[in-house]
Amino acid sequence: MKLRTMLASIAVALLGATSPLFAQDSHYWTLQYGPRASLLGGAVIGSVDDVSATYYNPGALGIATDLAFAVSANVFEYSGIGLEDGGGEGVDLGTSRSGLRPSLVAGAITKNLFGAGVLAYSVLTRVRGSQDLAGYAILSGEDVPPDLALDDIAGLVQYEGEFSDVWAGLSYSQPLGPNFGLGVTWYGAFRSQRRRGETLTQTIGSDGSGSSAIDIRGGKYSTIRTLLKLGVFGAVGPVTGGVTLTTPSVHITGSGQLGMNAAAFTSDTTALSANIQTGLPAEYKSPLSVGAGGALRIAGTRIHASAEWYDAIGPYVVIQGEDFVSQEPEQVMDLDAVQELAEVVNWGVGVEQAFSGKVSGYASYYSDNSGLNDEIERASLSALPFDINSITVGADFVVSSARFTLGAGYGWGRKLDQNLTNTLRQEDDDFEATFVFRSIRFIFGFEIGI
Repeated sequence: MKLRTMLASIAVALLGATSPLFAQDSHYWTLQYGPRASLLGGAVIGSVDDVSATYYNPGALGIATDLAFAVSANVFEYSGIGLEDGGGEGVDLGTSRSGLRPSLVAGAITKNLFGAGVLAYSVLTRVRGSQDLAGYAILSGEDVPPDLALDDIAGLVQYEGEFSDVWAGLSYSQPLGPNFGLGVTWYGAFRSQRRRGETLTQTIGSDGSGSSAIDIRGGKYSTIRTLLKLGVFGAVGPVTGGVTLTTPSVHITGSGQLGMNAAAFTSDTTALSANIQTGLPAEYKSPLSVGAGGALRIAGTRIHASAEWYDAIGPYVVIQGEDFVSQEPEQVMDLDAVQELAEVVNWGVGVEQAFSGKVSGYASYYSDNSGLNDEIERASLSALPFDINSITVGADFVVSSARFTLGAGYGWGRKLDQNLTNTLRQEDDDFEATFVFRSIRFIFGFEIGI
């Protein structure tokens, strides 16, 4: 039992430290769309003036002045996540990764539908992530805790997975005069995710006996759902503002599979629990959200602010497996994958300074709070328990018919993980396992008028 507890703690620590990286499906403001929105931290619900309004506020499309075809700003990000005391007191765990963030492609189809109505399209990645981890432990002689009565221990923990959520939509916006607009974007969303974890342990006892245990669990699924985003936008003198509502997603279809192979062998004990289930029902939910924002222009300076509330998602089964009876000993096992997210509010502010008719500078701050808390069971579907804060600075400039964007951002977050602390805490009541997140982003993008 002590050995099993120790190995389980190692597995939890390693997986908890690395599987969160780029697994931000428990956050909603991780990604920004469009060059200027990227520099303003996404705080453009009430001030968007380009084709990224298809996502931020479709009501603004009808009166937007910049509907050029947009290839969204590319964002190169270097992120690191650490888990202080994640492997036990004094043993920090961590990893890092770099690469391009997902992007947006959007454009206007026509500006004269039903009079002055605007029809546009957009394809964007709401979330995307991947994880790949291998951790090893080999203990012999004095390295083995004396109370385990073992001479040698060899252990392996591996975790791998990836997920993505791609939205494709058609937007329609109808202007109500020169300063007000209503709009809606109808999205179809394709979600896919896979994960696989493996733990292997082998021991040799002080009496020459041996044992071996393996635990492999995994699953994958893909789902299709649909949702609407509605927006109202208005401008009065130097002030603009808008309100949006995103409906909960409606499930269309989905399927998945789950499997496990857990076995343990000692000189006097044999245990086996193996099962694979395919063609299982699968469903993924995204929440109701309400956003509002505005902007105020004072001479050459424009101040932007936005906030968005996301409703909680109660516990539900993402992949509906069936209970089965293990081979030895016979007992009922289940393979369900469960998801749950708490209520979240995110907000951001940004400042835009026009230096000339072709050059502007930007600075912004935004929050990206996690939908997880200490009462929520993770089920390996969402991982990041901490709130992320980010700042961004940059500029855009116009050359001929193209606008170029350059910028940089820094994100940080820190939070005690109570679940992991309770798992790893042994006799030290002051022991704490704390997640620490850091990221550096470089933004480069362009818009092309056609």
